[in-house]
Amino acid sequence: MKPIHRLPALALIAALAAVSAQAQINNNPPGGSGPGRGRGPGVEASVVTAARSPVVNADNTLTFRLQAPNAKTVRVFTDFPKLGGVPVNGSAGFDMVKDTNGVWSYTSPKLAPSYYQYWFVMDGFSFPDPQNTFVRPASGVYKSMVALPGREAEWMMFRDVPHGNLTEHHYLNPENKTSRRVVVYTPPDYATSGKSYPVVYLLHGANDYERGWTQSGMANTIMDNLIADGKAVPAIIVMPFGHDTTGSSGKLPEVRALQASLGYTAPTNANRGGPGAAFGGGTGPSYMEKDLLGYVLPYVEKEFRVIKEKKARAIMGYSMGGGHSTTIGFRHPELFSVVGGFSGYSRPAAEPLLTDPAKANKDYKLIFIGSGTEDTAVNGGRTLHQVFTEKDVKHTWSEDPGYGHDYQIWRIYLHRLLQQMFRD
Repeated sequence: MKPIHRLPALALIAALAAVSAQAQINNNPPGGSGPGRGRGPGVEASVVTAARSPVVNADNTLTFRLQAPNAKTVRVFTDFPKLGGVPVNGSAGFDMVKDTNGVWSYTSPKLAPSYYQYWFVMDGFSFPDPQNTFVRPASGVYKSMVALPGREAEWMMFRDVPHGNLTEHHYLNPENKTSRRVVVYTPPDYATSGKSYPVVYLLHGANDYERGWTQSGMANTIMDNLIADGKAVPAIIVMPFGHDTTGSSGKLPEVRALQASLGYTAPTNANRGGPGAAFGGGTGPSYMEKDLLGYVLPYVEKEFRVIKEKKARAIMGYSMGGGHSTTIGFRHPELFSVVGGFSGYSRPAAEPLLTDPAKANKDYKLIFIGSGTEDTAVNGGRTLHQVFTEKDVKHTWSEDPGYGHDYQIWRIYLHRLLQQMFRD
């Protein structure tokens, strides 16, 4: 009887496939370039054009294209570092040139293998590459991404090694009644080992959110590769949301509706993640400190097998997340043994360390601060490095020529620190 029941289903599938194929053929307009062109009205209609972009060339250059025959000017902005043959940091933007078919293009100088971010500005309008679905959906402008593979970047690229898992957990912040999410990476052997693991609390910047470190920073892939190569102690990585409320204006009505349903009214001067909150601008705990220590850390230590000792906890982040990390880390030496600030740091929160350097040197196994020279954050890093040095507070300062305020250098810092921590 089973074959009799299967035949109608198989026939139906075949018929649907034939109808779908015929619909694709019928929907191809004259001059179309294949199935999917001109599928008709609807939000899922294709936007594919003849301008393929981006293109990774054999000589390690990248070509970006945009079909915009009526545009007056088009520029491509990138996170190319100011290194080697690249004449300027990519954040300054590069002019694109239009051909006779109305396609604008720009080909980069030869680049080092890495992941690169870019976006277009057409007559003052900023947007990601419409031909590229590899995007970084953060606050602010959406940025497209492209992988330029190569031996020098194998440590951050997907490889055929065991891979850990990412868990997304949603929760309600009881203080401001907002829905939040934390992303947790567990090592490849977590489900079978029965072991407990150290934890890295990894924080993002002001124009990012909790998925930034996995979508752009490649934190999980970096850790997978280090574990496979025997270069890092396997650890859990916790990536929480770093703002008091959503950075997405489109989601804000939902946030306000949830707050109203719970009888909460947001104050008109509510902090949206500005410098005061990011860099420990007050004497009391910031919203991030309250959320991390009041909910995220207890959640992690309840739901995951972690080593519940300060020697097995690290906190680090970039930009705003660097300010958060050094603020929380320096305020809580009883909780964290490793503190890292990538292009972001809290000078006020460091005062207790300067007052009692001997205690600080016992409290922390590693204090790391770093910045690229093309980043204005280098000035604050130099200042903090100077006062730490004068007061004999043990730390590592990394000043890296050519790098800007972007993941090009933050991935390097993460890769470096993961190899150094939790060794004893």
